[in-house]
Amino acid sequence: MKYLTPGPIQLPKEVLTHISRQPGFHRSEEFKKLLEKVIENLEKIIKGNAIILPGTGTFSIDTMVYNYIKPNDKVLLIDIGEFSKRLGDSLKSRGAIVELITSEIGSLPLPDLIEEKIKIMREVKAIAMVHNETSIGITNRFIEKIQDIASSYGALLLVDSVSGIPAENINKEIDVIATASHKAFLSIPGASIIYINKNPDNNSNVPPSMDLKKFLKMKPNCETPYTPPINVIAGLEYSTNYILNMGVNNYTKIHEERSRILYNSVKLKPIVNNEIFRSNTVASFYTNHVKEIINDLKEKGYTIANGIGNLSNKAVRIGLMGDIDFHDIKAVSEAINNYVD
Repeated sequence: MKYLTPGPIQLPKEVLTHISRQPGFHRSEEFKKLLEKVIENLEKIIKGNAIILPGTGTFSIDTMVYNYIKPNDKVLLIDIGEFSKRLGDSLKSRGAIVELITSEIGSLPLPDLIEEKIKIMREVKAIAMVHNETSIGITNRFIEKIQDIASSYGALLLVDSVSGIPAENINKEIDVIATASHKAFLSIPGASIIYINKNPDNNSNVPPSMDLKKFLKMKPNCETPYTPPINVIAGLEYSTNYILNMGVNNYTKIHEERSRILYNSVKLKPIVNNEIFRSNTVASFYTNHVKEIINDLKEKGYTIANGIGNLSNKAVRIGLMGDIDFHDIKAVSEAINNYVD
């Protein structure tokens, strides 16, 4: 079975070899050298002070929220899909006062509208957004402009890019980015990754396992306050070297090409009409034959995903990350096209 899912992804055999080892002692010099190398690689790929915690994408987002937001802080949430709503749930669980700016499904609110909303709200602590919305395959490519808006109003920009970076590259320093190991970073689930360009100033009841200040304090000595995801980090050693050897821009272009070919091949209606905002990592299409398509592809040796939330029975999603090639994309497209109404 080959996985063209939004994550976890089809892993290269070399990554599996790297993780198939006895976990080392995380206080040993050997592990410190491994962690130092992986952190160094992560920071070459995306700008920021990289922290690795045990967890997945959801934990990295909750950690970001709890370190930067206090109860009753005002936060503007850009809602473009199901994972945007989950980011909102995390903010609300923290006690934030959340204001929404939304758009029609498959589209994005323009930066001017975001700035107008901030002016009305006043004293906004943060703008929170999903960079790459996994539920519908849309990428907010206004992210760098939104960072400028946040900075100009003294607000933080908090970003969920769990299914985005580095296949959806960001060239600008972003205040805080939460992501994970098991999507475009090409490792197994188990590592929450947070990029920090503004240090947390929150001391309000942050759970110990989430306290980024502890991780930042121990990072110069290549240590972590708690047991890290050792074998996931071993996988990241190979995958980050692989990405850097290819070049981050080339890595992004490969995913762009996969997305372009898939959208040009599949005859179903895309959820995201505007090509400019179609994700490099996840493609999504409307269909009345979700179960039939998924079952047919399983028989042919491929796994894809159905939609999420209100689209669970109305859409399919195809992941474009991992060890897949253009033959796989062609095979999946041909199978899907048997179900065009």
